Amino acid sequence: MSPDSSPSVALVRLPNPLGDVVMATPLLRALKTAWPKTRIVAAGKAPYAKLLEGLDSVDRFIALDGEVPDHLALTEAGADLALILPNSWSSAIAASRARIPLRIGRRHQGRRVLLSKALPPIPGAAPMTELYADFLPALGLPREIGAAELVAPIETRTPLPESKHYLAVAPGAAFGPSKKYPQTMLVQALTQLSEVHGFHPILLGSPNERAELEELAERLPVSASLTAPGDHGLDEAKALIHKASVILAMDNGARHMAAALGTPQVVLYGPTHPQWSAHALEKTTILRRDELDCLNCHHKICPLSNHPCMTRITPETVVHAVVRSSQMI
Repeated sequence: MSPDSSPSVALVRLPNPLGDVVMATPLLRALKTAWPKTRIVAAGKAPYAKLLEGLDSVDRFIALDGEVPDHLALTEAGADLALILPNSWSSAIAASRARIPLRIGRRHQGRRVLLSKALPPIPGAAPMTELYADFLPALGLPREIGAAELVAPIETRTPLPESKHYLAVAPGAAFGPSKKYPQTMLVQALTQLSEVHGFHPILLGSPNERAELEELAERLPVSASLTAPGDHGLDEAKALIHKASVILAMDNGARHMAAALGTPQVVLYGPTHPQWSAHALEKTTILRRDELDCLNCHHKICPLSNHPCMTRITPETVVHAVVRSSQMI
């Protein structure tokens, strides 16, 4: 395909993890730039409508929320082309049953039969921004890797005290507990950051993490604000992250949101490889114990009793990194 033979409607089946959706925004931008007359439709989990709100690279969002079967929701888009970013059978089946004429995705576990054009399997650890850019040559377009982008609302709805330094804190990880920093150590770091350096913590997480966030807030001897997408949606999370001087996060979606919004990030890595999310690193500080042999194990639960990839990152190290990163803005 070329700008002269662009589709009327191009559907992009978004990935499921929040961070991967953020890393798909350069692909959305590349499609809209190459095909300005094409209607770009993004389809994915319902909360991601608010995540992508404000981007002029997306003309329409279709929520795959289970209220109707996915293939019926996709059929309603009237797409000529579907880029299927997840490697799942279900996403390829839905696009096929929606009778979208051209369906492009990666070969994975035999689902080639459901695709019109199959890209090679993922070769190894690489930023998702690069892996999604692989779809462009399959469309006859230049393989370009742009910057992830989000648009944050100007105003926040979460009550916040006056402060010179807001610290967004995203302690959760949908992947599993092996990605999380021990709460006792996190309390120590946040207490010092508040009492010594004047940061006001804003605790962020998914609706499923509300109990964890409330427990953290109760254990903190300092004041903290708390919000979750269930309160106001991902638009509020964007606004709060954009307002923060820095974010302290695990390897999770909030880190990618911050990178796309230009907020400096301090990110703790252990069981997962940083290369999968190595985009927009200009304002990223990675905390990782490189001397450990067990790094990148990808266990959801650490099989070791002392969880060394996290417990060996001291609260003092975290504090120093946050203070230094806050000076990047």
